[in-house]
Amino acid sequence: MKRFIFSLLLVLLLTSVVPASFVTLPDNGGGTAQMPIQSAYPSINPMVITSGLPFGSQININAIWLATTVSAEQPGGGLGGTKSAGGGPLMLWIMQGTGALSTYSRVLTMPGQAGPGGVASFADPAFNVTGSSYEVHAAPRTAFAPVQTYNTDLYRMFSQITGDPDFDLLRLTAGSDFGMPSPGQTTLTQVGPNWNVESYHDVQYRIDFVGHAGGPFGGMSGSTTAISRFQIGMPIVPEPASCMLLSVGLAGVMLIRRRMRTQN
Repeated sequence: MKRFIFSLLLVLLLTSVVPASFVTLPDNGGGTAQMPIQSAYPSINPMVITSGLPFGSQININAIWLATTVSAEQPGGGLGGTKSAGGGPLMLWIMQGTGALSTYSRVLTMPGQAGPGGVASFADPAFNVTGSSYEVHAAPRTAFAPVQTYNTDLYRMFSQITGDPDFDLLRLTAGSDFGMPSPGQTTLTQVGPNWNVESYHDVQYRIDFVGHAGGPFGGMSGSTTAISRFQIGMPIVPEPASCMLLSVGLAGVMLIRRRMRTQN
């Protein structure tokens, strides 16, 4: 039994401090990494559609924010640092229904689009990226500093599909420019010539839909507003809390081993 406890403690200790994944980006030539961060951000908690559906039903969406194309970063933005935009396919949605819609399951790519008014709807016409679909503002950061931590803001995000077998309209709108504050933070840590990235955005969004007649959502429509965190990266070294856990865990392991030797 004690050997089992010892093994369990050791497993829990190791899994709590070993990072799951890293994101590394090249230097942009100016002592920092390019914004917006060009890496796929998975949602930590699912996006949802709840409004307009049968009672007790919802659509859970495991989303991946795809950052496949980015614009040139330039001074400006609401945080006094820089602003930048991205395009290409916007999000991959893995959709699963619950309740009366429990049999509904679909993988859908939300396309990159400029949003209402076209590309000019972005703050700067220079963001004429093909299929521009989002804009990120970043606070000032100190170029060439080995660790750079700064606040970010998802300023604008927009995508929609029409004429779909399931939806006559499926629209995603997000960002502070639409009255939905979506703050975040990024930390860049220098690793040789590259940068280790830890980054998140708490994205407040609205999903509007109109179901297609004859489809699973025929006769339904709704507008759902919620918040999901999108996050990437891991620290290079354990955070202080992990270091404390490591110290306590190692002390526990040593104590158990000592007692086991004494009793043997």
